Amino acid sequence: MLSNITIKNLGSGVILFENIVSPKECIELIPFLRSLKQKAVQEDYTIIKGENGESVYAINRSGHRFAVEDIEVSSSHIMNFLDNNESKEIELFFKECERAFQRALMEYIVLYPMVLPSIWWRTSAHVLAYGPNSDMGLHSDNDVNYQPGFEPDLQVATRNVLGAIMYFNDSVESKDEIIENEYVGGEIEFIYLGIKYAPKAGDLLMFPSNFLACHEVKKNLYGERYAYVGYYSHGSAQPDRGITITSEGLLLGRQGQVWMHDVVADYLKFLEEKYPDKDEDFLADKLLPTRRLYNSANTQKEVEYGKQ
Repeated sequence: MLSNITIKNLGSGVILFENIVSPKECIELIPFLRSLKQKAVQEDYTIIKGENGESVYAINRSGHRFAVEDIEVSSSHIMNFLDNNESKEIELFFKECERAFQRALMEYIVLYPMVLPSIWWRTSAHVLAYGPNSDMGLHSDNDVNYQPGFEPDLQVATRNVLGAIMYFNDSVESKDEIIENEYVGGEIEFIYLGIKYAPKAGDLLMFPSNFLACHEVKKNLYGERYAYVGYYSHGSAQPDRGITITSEGLLLGRQGQVWMHDVVADYLKFLEEKYPDKDEDFLADKLLPTRRLYNSANTQKEVEYGKQ
């Protein structure tokens, strides 16, 4: 399933991996995702009350605030989506999605090797669903809606380095083109980069999480839009801000942060397989981040070592 992909550099670190998973299998997944969407809407938001018990605003799992009236037209984050799944085919499909994410990450590091030292851990992927008339405003993926004087409790997103989005169904231009699982609109646009992409089933986008790659999702006019979203991040754990990183791994479909201790070894193996006949000169730039000292200058370990 991963052998016939086409890689397109859309510019400024935005990379498109076409057909990284089977479009047909993506479409077959839609009824399962649709069955989970309404439950996710109910569980994704916490309503914050005022002194008199009135609803002031809603906050979602990632710490972003929403007007209460906007909940129905906002995106739905479907977490722990395999908890009640009994289909072996669905489980196998998501295992394939995870392999596709890993393949895309390796290819991305080949293109931008110096991103490697910033990949410490990952936030496991979840399903993102948009219903009719839903959209997502301009944001970057390391933004937690900070306002001066208000520090959001959950700050996981501030650590994001790369985002990855896999699409499960097609965006089309008009309602007449909808056969069953397509939708009209829902394009992703990177405002500062001049990039706009209409999703297609089986494709994956990978891009920086910083402000330069801030983006918005255009209004989904008809139909439902489904995607699979994950992040690659750096920085130490900070449980009081929602950053709890495990080394044990997570069950497929469960949400959380997981250390990627093997990412350098995985990358070196990937280079060997991708370029079996290339010499050291060709690989020098791609290997550069793997040949640096493990510790940055003046870390505590180095300071202690220097005193010996």
